[in-house]
Amino acid sequence: MFKNEDYPRSSVEKEGWQLTFCDDFDSPLLDDMYWFPAYRSGRKEYFKRIGKPGRWQNHNAYYEIENSVLKLKITPDLPPRKNPEDWCVSCICTSDHRFGKDTSEYQLLEKFAQEYGRFEARCRCASASGGILNAFWLHHTDPTDQEYTPEGEMRKDCGRVLEIDIFETIASEITPENSYTHFNVHYAKNAHFSPQLPIDLSRHFHEIAVEWDPDKIVWYVNGEETARYNGETPSGKMFILLALFQYSGWIGEIDPAMEYPKEFEIDYVRVYKRK
Repeated sequence: MFKNEDYPRSSVEKEGWQLTFCDDFDSPLLDDMYWFPAYRSGRKEYFKRIGKPGRWQNHNAYYEIENSVLKLKITPDLPPRKNPEDWCVSCICTSDHRFGKDTSEYQLLEKFAQEYGRFEARCRCASASGGILNAFWLHHTDPTDQEYTPEGEMRKDCGRVLEIDIFETIASEITPENSYTHFNVHYAKNAHFSPQLPIDLSRHFHEIAVEWDPDKIVWYVNGEETARYNGETPSGKMFILLALFQYSGWIGEIDPAMEYPKEFEIDYVRVYKRK
């Protein structure tokens, strides 16, 4: 049963699972053995090379670690941008890339990636009237096999399953009584879920997890199964991306009177493989 209070830290040991990745954010600095503090910097570098303007003024993470909790942050000044209401993202991820002479050649900068398993985070989300998104995603390490092409064009109905959204939480959909969260598999039919949960994701810490297998993906919130997709799932290794976005679009419009700071807080990230 869901309770509108902090969900306790779960045991690291899980029957039937082998731990393969764990960060409790016990250091005051982000562990560079695990993380790149930037949002898809390989794509940003390629955009510069081909002269494509980017929407995001800044791709680098602005963060603090306090009491063993990582806080991905947005303030009026950071990440750096001309105006507080300009688009920005504070992001960390476990893999990146650099293209060679063209997109047929690339170098993977992989710190962690895995095919199949359980991926979980205990976290607290930012809330706002609009324009803020909390995100925990899995992407293919291959930069030519992601939802966006290397040139930044979104693929539509491409016939392949490319991305797992462990969750996306729109800040304006969080209230003291309940919160919506969005679970997705791009691009798969009948794999988009938006459950309304009787908890405040911005006031308390909750654990959100996904179990990814070759023929199904199951989402859990606080240990309870919340959504299930049966069918084709991505194949090949995927990396972790955690981000706090500020932009206008399907998540609502940026409020010019936004109160800052906005913080997406992560207590731990863990990954397992089935034994």
